[in-house]
Amino acid sequence: MKNILLVCGAGMSTSLLVKKMKAADMKHQYYIQCTDTVSAQFALMKTDMFLLAPHIGYMKDEFIPLCEKRGIPFMVIDSLDYTKMDGVSVLKKVSIILNDLDQNHIFKVILLHSRAGAMSDLLAMDMNKKKNDSEKDWIIKSIDIELFDEEMEVDIILLEPQICFEEDSLLKKLKNKKTKVYVPSRQLYGAFDGRKILNFIHQMKEG
Repeated sequence: MKNILLVCGAGMSTSLLVKKMKAADMKHQYYIQCTDTVSAQFALMKTDMFLLAPHIGYMKDEFIPLCEKRGIPFMVIDSLDYTKMDGVSVLKKVSIILNDLDQNHIFKVILLHSRAGAMSDLLAMDMNKKKNDSEKDWIIKSIDIELFDEEMEVDIILLEPQICFEEDSLLKKLKNKKTKVYVPSRQLYGAFDGRKILNFIHQMKEG
């Protein structure tokens, strides 16, 4: 589910637009919320799409760099759509942008392991070998946690069960707050089956 954030001044009229967009979201594909400009910087960390109300469009120079830094698409809501409170039109434009990004996005998975991570290296190789057509463009790598760059653009991190105690520390260090961190069970990881791990990732993505 994609998170859409609408940002305005006081928030009254934008709250109504949020309701209209939610009503237009027949398949429940989006989590839509609004906030004021002060709280927006905090809300950005869990946002997939940033919409700025047209009457404060002059603030785009403040928010665009923040969105670009986190790889979040930015859009000033069309004035006519906003005046008409046309949730259908706004959601349609958002969907086009997000779908285009999804089509061009290269999905990245990192297996983080301790220094003695030969098993994770081999598991990553097995995952790459067993990718299906929908996963063929995925980038899957195994990296020593001590060599991991917290600014790396990653979609999902699988933390080796033996170092599960590193999870909280890792989440605090990650620059991209949209990166998901999961610790597979020892049974799943120890099965040494790349296809099972790939299926696990799909479950996490859809959950």
